[in-house]
Amino acid sequence: MNTLRGLWTTILMIFLALVLLYSCAPAYEEPIIPPSQFTKYQREALGDKVKIAMAFEDERFPVLPDIPPYDTTVYKFVQTLYDQATNEMRHDRRSPQSNKWNPDRPWKITILNQPEKNIFVIPGGGLYLTTGLLRSLETEHELYYLLAFEASLMNEKFLFYQIINRINTNALTKIVEGSARQDDPGADDIVALIDNLEFEADQVMALDEITLDVICNTSIIDPMGIIRIARQIDNDWFWLDYRTNYIGREDRLQLLLDQKAEDCGDFTTNGNYHRYVLSKL
Repeated sequence: MNTLRGLWTTILMIFLALVLLYSCAPAYEEPIIPPSQFTKYQREALGDKVKIAMAFEDERFPVLPDIPPYDTTVYKFVQTLYDQATNEMRHDRRSPQSNKWNPDRPWKITILNQPEKNIFVIPGGGLYLTTGLLRSLETEHELYYLLAFEASLMNEKFLFYQIINRINTNALTKIVEGSARQDDPGADDIVALIDNLEFEADQVMALDEITLDVICNTSIIDPMGIIRIARQIDNDWFWLDYRTNYIGREDRLQLLLDQKAEDCGDFTTNGNYHRYVLSKL
């Protein structure tokens, strides 16, 4: 009997020792998923989660309703230009079959009823821009530059890398899969930063060059639509703050344009921007 009791005592002590050892062991850290393995499909799914989370913050993101008179005028006009600028990106013919954008998934615009002048893109191509920005523009060639710039920022992963500097790919994967725990980052954490992510001058310079190519390859619109905007000193121009404006931007863009072998468009407006946008806001 004493032998049996001693055996159980020994087993209990070993069990307690193992529990103590396990509790003192460092927590297992899962390896970080490389950014290259976070697919475009996941970026699209992440964008859908962010869009839903933004819809719940209607005080911060008050949406101009996509109903008359705005649906067939302002929304249709801006969406048409955005579709034109992004059509080649969405079809993504140069990417491997295993990592392409879904060409049947629209990259939709949403107009925010806000006085600040801002435009920003979310993962997967959804684009938000303010009525304040639209009122401040004069022609479609200015708007087209901004649309092409933001689409390129998302398509070329500039946006993605800014996000993973704050929320790593493991956490983003959990958001996409719906497996994030209560204390894990969520889509609302991306919403908290998405409209004011700051990009450095060297990143904006690279994006300017990409944007020129996008405009020249997709339109007959004058690719220098950023020039009047870049000269603004208005404190409400949030976009210029977050997409850091840089000295000598006009001269640099003109030099890049002069170096292009092919001719690029010079169309600025036919008056439709005033008719379908400015007169309706």
